[in-house]
Amino acid sequence: MKQLFLCFLLAIVSTTSAHAATEIANVKGAACLVSDESGRVLVTKDILNNLIAIPGGYVDSDNPADAAIRETREETGIDVKVVGELARPRNAVLYDCVALAPIPVHTGTNGEATVAAWKAEHFGREVRAVYMMKPDEDMLENARFPDQVAMFPELLKSSSKSPLDEQDNFSYLAHDFSVWNAGVNQQLQNAVSALPQTISGFVGSVLTTSSALGSGALFFLLLPIAIATGGIRRASEVLLVTVVATVIVSFGKLYFGVPRPFHIFPELQLAEASGFAFPSGNTATAFAVWGLLYHWLKQAGHDRITLWLVPSLLVALSRVYLGVHYVTDVLAGAVIGALIVFIVTSLNRRQWRDKPLLVHPAFWFIVGILTLPFAATQIQPLFLYCAVFSLIYAAMLLGNRVAITRDSGMGLKAGILTLFVIFAITGMAFWGGQVSNSSIEILAMNCLAVAFLAMWIGRGACLATR
Repeated sequence: MKQLFLCFLLAIVSTTSAHAATEIANVKGAACLVSDESGRVLVTKDILNNLIAIPGGYVDSDNPADAAIRETREETGIDVKVVGELARPRNAVLYDCVALAPIPVHTGTNGEATVAAWKAEHFGREVRAVYMMKPDEDMLENARFPDQVAMFPELLKSSSKSPLDEQDNFSYLAHDFSVWNAGVNQQLQNAVSALPQTISGFVGSVLTTSSALGSGALFFLLLPIAIATGGIRRASEVLLVTVVATVIVSFGKLYFGVPRPFHIFPELQLAEASGFAFPSGNTATAFAVWGLLYHWLKQAGHDRITLWLVPSLLVALSRVYLGVHYVTDVLAGAVIGALIVFIVTSLNRRQWRDKPLLVHPAFWFIVGILTLPFAATQIQPLFLYCAVFSLIYAAMLLGNRVAITRDSGMGLKAGILTLFVIFAITGMAFWGGQVSNSSIEILAMNCLAVAFLAMWIGRGACLATR
């Protein structure tokens, strides 16, 4: 009888274990719901689609609870423990999690709290920013997973509450040099505010607007001009400047990991920005884009260096005034942008095996190969986009005699078509980020968009204007 009873118990245990294993195997994602006493929820803003979600991700070989803890730590820098399970939407598990230490936050006038998360492993790589937000209509409209957000009000009734460390600033978490450096931002803002009201408003508006003169979108707006006036050789200048500037600036930000001035002193923030501070990407872009335009005009006999310096310096000053960069950031960005323009325009005059260097397939293949290690080791999609573009562009230049032999512009038609293609590709990438919740799918669609651009510049523009 005892043996029969033991066999019965073993059968129950094995059946239960098998059922539990099957349940875990069906779980594909895990996330932590971390909340405070005022009903705010810990959320991250994603780099790929700019949408909001609670920290979490795919379950790999670990169990779902461990995955949720790991993802929360990597995305927000906050160590948590799992208190219990709250819900199972689809193939995911939402856990009730509580922070092991008070969460450092600064609450703005809108009630939204910014979390000091720049030390998190995935900050600036996968995550733009971290907040404590109430699950309201605004969160629902900008949510990566709206069905989860709709559940939050009910789940918050039974969730554990995490302690907060409310601060006016986060200078105690930052390096002394960054704290000192932010003093220059404060002095500039104070100097503008001290001007007569009319003048102060005008100067502030000019500096705020000037920041757009260093937007990364300028690289793409410069391509149609390059195609129309200088053909594929001139477009290759723009493309190489874009790739090199993107790799250097992006790697510099991740390597140095310098928090922005407003990360330390939130009251300094006068404009939106994400990721790390050093070096300034907008300043590097301004000196590169306006430097290329100056170089092209100089080739045409119009030596007007003010076209380069005025917008570039305005961008540098605006980034400091807006509280998104230190003076050291913009100085580094200026040097990077100017050096890249000088090097690329010099390379464009060189030949390799009787072919112009910048339109040689082997040259772009080498650029792509050199970019691949960054794409493979850094969790930042920009490196992958640069690698994909360079390799596809190299393939498109193979056998393209027009690219090799033509040293003149391709005309207005080619420029307009290129502008249309850029808008279409941008729209496709934006649409992909809105319709998919999968980071892998969004990344794949963005890579496809970049590949299409490489195909058009490397081969399509020539075929369309024959």
